[in-house]
Amino acid sequence: MVDARAGLITESPGDVAAISAPARPSNEAARAASQLSYTLDPDDTITAVTGDWDRFALDNGGDESLSTKVIGRRLDHFISGDVTLMFVRTLLMSARTLKRTVQRPYRCDSPQLKRFMEMTIVPRGNGVLEVCHRQVRSEPYRYSLPVTAAMPGAGSNFVKRCSVCQRIRVGQMWSEVDDAVLEGRLQQGAAAKLVVVYGVCPDCMSRRGVKP
Repeated sequence: MVDARAGLITESPGDVAAISAPARPSNEAARAASQLSYTLDPDDTITAVTGDWDRFALDNGGDESLSTKVIGRRLDHFISGDVTLMFVRTLLMSARTLKRTVQRPYRCDSPQLKRFMEMTIVPRGNGVLEVCHRQVRSEPYRYSLPVTAAMPGAGSNFVKRCSVCQRIRVGQMWSEVDDAVLEGRLQQGAAAKLVVVYGVCPDCMSRRGVKP
């Protein structure tokens, strides 16, 4: 749900990150990724970014996510997919309505790394929100995982991937890509050129208080 290049909530994870999957970050980029945040006004326009935003964006190939290109734009611009959009809006609305911090774990993977993240939404008064993304830990994929978002008109030649936990649905089962390959439900060759459509799986919906 967060653009791995600059900490934006999107379709992949979601969908700047999905369209161009980020490369494995360097140690410096990983440190920069440890905490990035942005501020939203009451209309969900990005008014400021903090942390080593631009360095992390450039280290991960995210020229379009530089601070000069995101400040002044609505967060909705970086979200695609009705389910993901509803999910994000629900979290933002909860923070504003309840006037309390909302914290959610999620994944923001690169082709080589599973990146375990934490998003914290802090109400600052008058409808202003500060959204912080922190990398908790990472672990390598057992298989390199270049991911391509399905283009319009792609037909049925894709699998569904959860924007929050990064699992994929093969048949009726949601699982890690690694597990799907090892269990023979996804051919290793298919995993090497995975074409996905992003959404939110039922488990992540229910755990976050959003009905599927």
